[in-house]
Amino acid sequence: MTSSGTVAQQLPRTEARSLSGHEGAVLAVRFNRDGNYCLSCGKDRTLRLWNPHTGAQVKTYKSHAREVRDVHSSSDNAKLVSCGADRQIFYWDVASGRVIRKFRGHNSEVNSVKFNEYNAVVVSAGYDRTVRAFDCRSQNNDPIQTIDTFQDSVMSVNLTKTEIIAGSVDGTVRAFDIRMGRETVDNLGHPVNCVSLSNDNNCLLANCLDSTVRLLDKSSGELLQEYKGHTCKSFKMDSCLTNDDAFVVGGSEDGYIFFWELVDAPVVARFRAHSSVVTSISYHPTKACMLTSSVDGSIRVWT
Repeated sequence: MTSSGTVAQQLPRTEARSLSGHEGAVLAVRFNRDGNYCLSCGKDRTLRLWNPHTGAQVKTYKSHAREVRDVHSSSDNAKLVSCGADRQIFYWDVASGRVIRKFRGHNSEVNSVKFNEYNAVVVSAGYDRTVRAFDCRSQNNDPIQTIDTFQDSVMSVNLTKTEIIAGSVDGTVRAFDIRMGRETVDNLGHPVNCVSLSNDNNCLLANCLDSTVRLLDKSSGELLQEYKGHTCKSFKMDSCLTNDDAFVVGGSEDGYIFFWELVDAPVVARFRAHSSVVTSISYHPTKACMLTSSVDGSIRVWT
């Protein structure tokens, strides 16, 4: 393990607990908006709601016919949205576990899904090279908008108040200004499997399949920094920023977690978190705490 003095001491590297229940690979784990609960999904076709601070499993959600690829909680914690290899997007009521709506339109596996800030729109990204937006308030299950300018699978989608930002295997990160109807394209030259935003929304982090995480200026597309040392060649894996935007966090196909200092990009910490590929990382909104999930079937809480 490498560290640089007090810098690395504030990073979560102590395993607090493991969340057990999934059968098979866990493909995503996400804190909810306030960080009090988390959601997970995986190969066993289920979604699970947890209290990560006690380790208690609160509820299990079952309706998907194949593996569940992604899950997101509404900002008021009342609703969930999930997507999967069955081409389905399910809109759930958290308390009852009931599927409120099934959004349709993708004709292949769906990789990523998000609520917008007001929980009124769900945006998804799929293997069919499209990003689609659905209206949660309408009774219509068809998309209200489809973006089909990608040349290959769309692996990840993120939202700001005014933009849809997506990363694709075609090597591009595309941003769509909803108000202006304008698209901007940054070509990174390598397949992009995860896009995430800095907490101030000024920067964009793109995890690429050449074992490099790239930091872009969101407004100009300028490449600000590259982060290396991990292995990311064939799996969809998350990367993100810590809640103070001081460090980049990424997983590796050998089960390691890496922390890089944002500005100069040295590895300030690395440790073995799982016995297999780290699929997902979620950083707590206010505390030095994170969740990781893996192909090995485990979810771990780090403090």
